[in-house]
Amino acid sequence: MDLEQMRKSTEQLMKWSDLTFCPIGIRFASCEEEIPEDAIRPYRDRGEKWAICQLIQKARHEHVTYAMTQEDHWCWYPQITFGHVNVEKGNYDYDVLINNVGIPDKEREIRFVDKIPHLEYGTNYATVLGPLDSISFVPDIILIYCDNAQLLRRLIGCIKYMDGDMLPTELDYVNSCCWSMIPTYQTRKFRVTIPDPGEYERAEIGASELILSVPAERYVELCEVNEMKERRFAKRPGLHTGLVPYFARAQFMDNLYKYWGLEYGREISWTEEQRGYDNNTYSGKEVK
Repeated sequence: MDLEQMRKSTEQLMKWSDLTFCPIGIRFASCEEEIPEDAIRPYRDRGEKWAICQLIQKARHEHVTYAMTQEDHWCWYPQITFGHVNVEKGNYDYDVLINNVGIPDKEREIRFVDKIPHLEYGTNYATVLGPLDSISFVPDIILIYCDNAQLLRRLIGCIKYMDGDMLPTELDYVNSCCWSMIPTYQTRKFRVTIPDPGEYERAEIGASELILSVPAERYVELCEVNEMKERRFAKRPGLHTGLVPYFARAQFMDNLYKYWGLEYGREISWTEEQRGYDNNTYSGKEVK
């Protein structure tokens, strides 16, 4: 992957999606040599320990790169999900884990914990993170903190355009450091995550933000499709009509009502040509 192209794509995404903060690149480094020289090491360099969600927020504001080894974490769950500790059944840490997933039934707790994704013990030396407009490392995955559900909706539309399918959804209310990073890293699939209480209470992110996780190799395409769709959307007249009857409709809706023998012929909000489709033609048949 070309870092320069990723930076250009980031400018493209920021412009057309009106993001408040730059997307964050994440890399799982297996050894000291894979950590960028410009990365700040919180404990070594400053004598500080943080939660990774806090450093993501700091990176978004400060436009710097951080690298977190085991000694840098002050939150418990990253130690498990990023493979810094080996949690096994029968041990004290396993019992603490199953008692803190929000499920009162013991058997269901165990089933849930056993399927939580995590990096294999000892394979991840450091988690490197930084904003895509300034990082010097090639990321494994990218986190886009969407300001609101409507921005996320539009990016999901881009994924549907790219993949020809709905975006599968599994949502938890805690441990967003795990769910936003590990499944996408392991499966190379897009994912949506709700920021957990730690992100709201300690990282102080916006209350409406939602996380879209992107495999790094799909990022440039996502940004290109987003610009294409946003350019089309920008041409659309009649946005935000409000609570009125007989609101202006897209031309395809008017065509359908005509085909069904229902009332049609009122104001058109945007044409098929504006939407990027062939005007009036479906399945080789013209609507008459």
